[in-house]
Amino acid sequence: MGDRPVLPSGAPLSVSEAATQVLTEQVRVLRRYGRRVHRGTDAEDVHQMRVATRRLRAVLRMLRGRLVVDSRVRRELRRLAGHLGVVRDADVILALLGTHVPQVAGVEATRLLALVGSLGRRRAKARRRLVGALDRPRYARLTRRLASYAQAPAVTGDPDVLAERVLAEAIERLAGEVEREPAMVDAKPSPESLHALRIAFKRLRYVLDFHAAIGGPAYDVEREMARTMQDVLGEVHDHDLLLSWMEAGTGTFAGPWPVLDARLASERTTLYRRFLRLRRRWRERTRAAPNVAPLEEPRFVHLEARPVALRLVSGGKQVASLMIS
Repeated sequence: MGDRPVLPSGAPLSVSEAATQVLTEQVRVLRRYGRRVHRGTDAEDVHQMRVATRRLRAVLRMLRGRLVVDSRVRRELRRLAGHLGVVRDADVILALLGTHVPQVAGVEATRLLALVGSLGRRRAKARRRLVGALDRPRYARLTRRLASYAQAPAVTGDPDVLAERVLAEAIERLAGEVEREPAMVDAKPSPESLHALRIAFKRLRYVLDFHAAIGGPAYDVEREMARTMQDVLGEVHDHDLLLSWMEAGTGTFAGPWPVLDARLASERTTLYRRFLRLRRRWRERTRAAPNVAPLEEPRFVHLEARPVALRLVSGGKQVASLMIS
C-alpha cells in the first residue's frame, strides 16, 4: 500500500499546523526510501520515493496562495521526480512484459527476451543517473530545505484558517475537474483523454487522503473510488503506451508481435470495461436531486460532522447522499 500521510487526531489544525505535519512526514518518507534506493535495486523503493515526491508537490500545489514556498524547492522536486519517473516507467513496462514471457514461443519468444534485456539495460542506466542525483549536494540541500520549511511554513493571509476548510475547498475544485474531463462523458475516450482523467483522479485522491489524515470528516467511499479509478487508468495507460511502441515498430520494438500484441490488446479491453463500470458508478452519484441550489461546478459538500452525510452536487444535481459512520 505504501506510505500515506498519517496525522494524529485531535483539535482542528490550522493550515500551518497541517502543512508542518504533512510535509514533515513526507520528507521522512522521501529520505527513508532515498537511502533504500541508493543501496538497493528494489523497484518498490523507487515507486515509494516517487510517491513521496508527488505528495510533497501535491501539498505545495494545493496550498498555493496559502503558503510562501521557495521556487527552487519546487524546481528541485520536479527535477527529482523526473529522475525517479524514468526508472519507475521502465520498471512498469518490464513488469508488464515479464508476465508475457512464458506465453510466447519460437522466434517471438527469443525477440521478447532480447527486448526485455535491452529495456533492463536502459533501466540500469537510468538508475545509475538517479543514484548520481541522490549523491549530489543539491539533493541533500533539497531535503534540508524541505525539513526546515516544514517546521515553520510561511503562511499568507489568515494564519488561523482551518486546514479542513482549505482542503474541503480543494476537494470541491478537484472533483469538478474530474467531472469536466472529456473521458468522463465521451463514448470512446482517446488514450490521451484517459491519461488526463487518471491525473485528475490522482490529484483528487491525494487531497482526499490529506483531508482524512488531518482528522476531517472522512470521504471513505470517494477515496476508495478515486484510488481504484487511478489504478485502473494507470494500467490502461501502461498497455496503451506499450501497444503504441509495438505499433510504431522502431528500434528494439521492430518487427511483428502477433501473440504479444493480441494478449496485450485483450488485457487492455478487460481493463477498459472495468473503467467503464467504475465511470458509471461514479456518475450514478450525480443523479438529480430536488431543492439543491445550482453551483458553477461539481463539488463535494459536508452536511454534518461525523457521522457525516456527503453529497456531490453539480449544477442543481446531486450525487447520492451517503452516510458514513
